[in-house]
Amino acid sequence: MFKFIQPFALIALLAVLSACSSSIKEPALELTYNQKAAQQTPYRNPVIVIPGILGSKLKDIRDDQVVWGAFVSGAADPQKDEGLKRITAPYIYPDGSLTNWSHVEPNGALEEIKLQLLGIPLKIKAYAQIIEALSIGGYREKQIGDANDEIYDDTHYTAFQFDYDWRLSNAENSKRLFRFIQSVREHTARIYETRYGIEDADVKVDIVAHSMGGLLTRFMLRYGEQGLPEDGSAPILDWSGSLGVERVILIGTPNAGSVHALTELVNGKNFGWPFLPFYNQGVLGSFASLYQLLPRDRHNAVVDMENRPLGSLYDIKTWERYQWGLLDPKMDKTFARLFPEIESAEERRKIAHHTLKTHLEEARRFTEAIDIPAAPPERLLFDLVLGDVDPTMRTVAFDAEKRKFITLSEMPGDGTVVRYSALMDEREDGNLSIWTPKLRSPIAFDNVMILPYDHIGLTQSKVFINNMLYWLLVEPRPSGTPLGYPLKP
Repeated sequence: MFKFIQPFALIALLAVLSACSSSIKEPALELTYNQKAAQQTPYRNPVIVIPGILGSKLKDIRDDQVVWGAFVSGAADPQKDEGLKRITAPYIYPDGSLTNWSHVEPNGALEEIKLQLLGIPLKIKAYAQIIEALSIGGYREKQIGDANDEIYDDTHYTAFQFDYDWRLSNAENSKRLFRFIQSVREHTARIYETRYGIEDADVKVDIVAHSMGGLLTRFMLRYGEQGLPEDGSAPILDWSGSLGVERVILIGTPNAGSVHALTELVNGKNFGWPFLPFYNQGVLGSFASLYQLLPRDRHNAVVDMENRPLGSLYDIKTWERYQWGLLDPKMDKTFARLFPEIESAEERRKIAHHTLKTHLEEARRFTEAIDIPAAPPERLLFDLVLGDVDPTMRTVAFDAEKRKFITLSEMPGDGTVVRYSALMDEREDGNLSIWTPKLRSPIAFDNVMILPYDHIGLTQSKVFINNMLYWLLVEPRPSGTPLGYPLKP
């Protein structure tokens, strides 16, 4: 047994380790997923890609005006009154009716962010890397195929992007996702009958969801087309949305929320690009989905300057006390631009107050619905990919006098989603008296992959791509082979 290492031996050992580390290579995906592995057969499930918040293009159906997704001259600008109304989601009047200025619909997934800086056009890839990764495995994506009829020759579509209005409630969008999945299954079944002579195929789909898209997916799997009942009751957890789904891959999903959601609702956001317009609290505060990304009260992510709980983040009284978000007096000017027909500032504030209260209550119900511990059906596979290389904001204190948040602690994460949130690690519950070394989570993951990448970088990693394609194309499923095909000895 070695008791010590001589200096020259230590130097040699370090040299060997250095050589080993420098020789690490990325996987040759094109060789692994070659023409044979990528061939079109009924043995592969179609894949649905679901982007996160901001990840779908939006347009105004009245004049095809780009609202979100192409940041060039002519796109909706919140600094202008008309642009402000286009990007702001409908407010809710005290009688329950909605403002009628929004005529915005999703217009495809956001593959690239198109910017224009000093007149020079730029392109920054957003979700294109996931589609490119799927193409290595032979998947044929519909949005690309529709834009170029000749690109896939006579092959059929096997990958689909689900675009949605990410400003709206995830519970509401889950109903649209459910219907989208059924349409993909029916479309694929018709293809199987035409191409392979397989009648009434019970087609299953796989899902790859990034960030908030994972929350939308989880709600849909549990509750199908139910949404949140209008009478205020809880939806019935029947896993009705999972019947047409076989595998789900979540990437960087904030399953326990993110402190960033609160700070942006309170302070507004410029999305990290100094040459883009600033989206203030009056805009972001209209997005129901953003409240559904708030951290859980039980995880004690937000405190006052004395390290005491501020009160529930889902309670309107907390927001009233600190004049957060839509209740910030500085928003009066924005409300005057949004509601020029209403002369009374007090009446405009009542609309904002009711909108905030409604979104907070819906967020509370949504998070309670997805936090219920419940193992999915055995036929459904759950995979999680998370990053833990970047210090990520874990706990903040609100300085009421200076009206700003101060970071108290950071934990490993992907720069946006802290590790415990992705895992939905309930050991972070401050009310638990006993800490255990094993993970305690209401989500039953079949696989967890931890990578040293940030929130978007996760999808660009070849290690992730290699594992994603293995999960989708190679790993055996609990149900055996698709469509009930018997395995040959």
